[in-house]
Amino acid sequence: MAVFKCPSCGLDKTFPETFANREVRCPRCGEASLIVPDAADLHLEDVIDPRPEPPGAPREHKAITEAELSRVMEADQRPRLVEGGVVRNVAGGLTTGALAVLFSLAVGLLAFSHDGLLAHAPHAVAMALISATVMGLAAALTSRISFAAAGPETMTGVVLFLLAGFVGQRMAGAPGEAVLATTLAAIAVCGLFTGVLLLAVGLTRSGDHVRYVPIQAVGGVLAAVGLMLVVQAFGAALGRSVCLADIVARYFEAGLCLRWAPALALGLAAFVVMRWVRNAYAMAALLAAAIGACHVYLHWRGIDLEQARALGWLFDAMPLATPWTQVQDPGFLGRVHWLVIADGAGYVAALGGLVACSAMIRISEIEVATGRPVDLNGEFRALGTGNVLCALAGGMPGTLSLDRSLGNRRAGASGMLAGLLGAAVCAAALILVERWLPLLPRFVPAGILAGLGFSLLWRWLVQTRARFAHKGDYALLLLVFLLTASLGLLPGLGIGAALALLVTAVRYGSVSVVRLELSGAHYHSSADRAPAQQAVLRRKGDQIHVLTLQGFIFLGTTNRLVEMITARLHDQDREPLRFVLLDFTFTSGLDSSVAISFIRMKQIARSGGFLLAFTNVPLELESQLARAGCALSDEDGGSITATSLDYALEWAEDHILDDAGELHQEHKTLPELLAPVFPEPGLIPLLARVLTRVELPRGRTVFRQGDAPDAMYFIESGTVNVEMALEEGRHLRLKKMGPGAVFGEMGLYTAAPRTATVTTAERCVLHRLPARAMPLLQRKRPDLASAIHRFVVALLADRVATTNATLREVLR
Repeated sequence: MAVFKCPSCGLDKTFPETFANREVRCPRCGEASLIVPDAADLHLEDVIDPRPEPPGAPREHKAITEAELSRVMEADQRPRLVEGGVVRNVAGGLTTGALAVLFSLAVGLLAFSHDGLLAHAPHAVAMALISATVMGLAAALTSRISFAAAGPETMTGVVLFLLAGFVGQRMAGAPGEAVLATTLAAIAVCGLFTGVLLLAVGLTRSGDHVRYVPIQAVGGVLAAVGLMLVVQAFGAALGRSVCLADIVARYFEAGLCLRWAPALALGLAAFVVMRWVRNAYAMAALLAAAIGACHVYLHWRGIDLEQARALGWLFDAMPLATPWTQVQDPGFLGRVHWLVIADGAGYVAALGGLVACSAMIRISEIEVATGRPVDLNGEFRALGTGNVLCALAGGMPGTLSLDRSLGNRRAGASGMLAGLLGAAVCAAALILVERWLPLLPRFVPAGILAGLGFSLLWRWLVQTRARFAHKGDYALLLLVFLLTASLGLLPGLGIGAALALLVTAVRYGSVSVVRLELSGAHYHSSADRAPAQQAVLRRKGDQIHVLTLQGFIFLGTTNRLVEMITARLHDQDREPLRFVLLDFTFTSGLDSSVAISFIRMKQIARSGGFLLAFTNVPLELESQLARAGCALSDEDGGSITATSLDYALEWAEDHILDDAGELHQEHKTLPELLAPVFPEPGLIPLLARVLTRVELPRGRTVFRQGDAPDAMYFIESGTVNVEMALEEGRHLRLKKMGPGAVFGEMGLYTAAPRTATVTTAERCVLHRLPARAMPLLQRKRPDLASAIHRFVVALLADRVATTNATLREVLR
């Protein structure tokens, strides 16, 4: 066997041995890594190669396509057919299938609960059961959540209810056949749009972006959906369309209470089971007990089935009527009012957006419940495929059901067989609807709607109050809930989204665009300066002001940046400002309007007598600013650009040293350079006798990264660059060293390879102390060896002190 372990996200998977030594990208995070043989599965011949590779020959790794890796990983993640046992899967599949039938029936009746559509309830029932069948198959065959339950949900039912009401209102006075045809076509358009949207998100791997949707707005809308469900549960129990005002005014009469009170009681019991028990068997037992209790009551009162239907206790017999019976009518398309559907595009868009957001929330909660990550993009693809197929088959849009999914998990229905059986039960219920529906009490689907409504209200108005870290978040959710409940879904959703985006913008604006604010008195370039130069920079370095920027830069966030520069310019207690260095290393982009602020900064620089230096600016950002009228590389206009912050710092320091007359040091011999810093000045002539003078032209490499250490070097004249090789052929300059500096000293003490490459920046005179000389000095002249050791220790201590000072400046 072979093992793939992602170093970034921790994904750990096993593969057949044929995949060993292949470099792949993790399908979850995109990080490249190597599939290696499993150490526990190795044999002696695996680690002893009778034909060793020639020294230095690079080992070749076979390439593997991302599609091939995805196929293997998906096969490994796909739920097994009978995972958890055959008995559990059969029992769980039959139970969850029965629950899906009843839940889908409730959603279907909700969508067609307007007075003008009540007569077409058979179409609603058929569409809901088609959706339950198709979405159940899609979840069982394509979802990686082994216990996933999908189908028409209350949220989709509420939006379709509002859309059907909109269609009926716009087509008031039109023939009933035209209203029905337009409603069916609108539902199909909703399913197609939702499916295509989810597929687009999943295929473009944009699922994680959905997690940034303001949860306050979505939560407020879903809480309002819960209230609508509770209100419409009364209508479902009574077989008529109702509103909240009607319930308060009329439906507390004794005769009507007897009709809806069982639904309310069942809804409260279902809410308790969904919230705290979360077991499919418990929910099935509750609903079975409610149905049985109704029939026992009818028998006790001597009411036969026909009388019960006449009294409104049971459903009337409904013939099977799928939407295809309408579509096959040659005049169907002619009866559809497409302009009405176009006018209702807001409901179509709202349904797609709410399905995507609610699916993200439910999948996240499943991740918390199981303690395992879920591929959000894969689940979006599964739901998108299911919705497209539902629309083509004549069903309603559907989504993932959190309560039923967690109920399946508690019941042990974790295999593909359970999902397939559940879909088969829904298909059988669709075919046999004329037989079982007349036996079902009306209050059962009404109680399911009430229970789901109570669950949404509890979830978003009670539980989230403790979960939100900011009190304003809950206040915003409550405001969106009230707006949606009073004004309607679309106005509430639009206003809620606008308010949430406003709050997000305000909070993002409170995050400083400045990552670090540093003074040149403490934060220096990598150029190694002489002691006299260091003293000048400690006194005058505050003339350099460094600002490292972060994140995406908006016009609003740059106002704070302008204020900081202006405040530093007018600070009379500090050195006069001469250089402001703006580093863009940690920025992710610029808003197009930011050019206004940068032009303002250049104006302040010209009037204030200082120079702006923009460092690490990506070429596309510099071009973007130039097109907006702000040229960064414009020394006459008060600004320049530099490839890195370090080079800009060195350039500014050189100007300060040049003004102080310390930039160009007079030539000194090595003994003169060592005299102020060597522990035993009297031993310097003796040290010079064991050093080898080396003259190198500009551009010559002294040693390379990875070379064996063999000597320490003293610089008498010239400068060298210390660079580290990075990936893709890039190099990072670590330090620039001049006369009096020492490098390569660790070669005297360790056998570790060189960690950087040293190259001469100009003609240099170096003095080399070979590592092999130290043991001889230790034996023959221990005093000189001790002085060299103390010199190196002091050198390292000084570097540590400098680093500590820099860290203090960074962290202050």
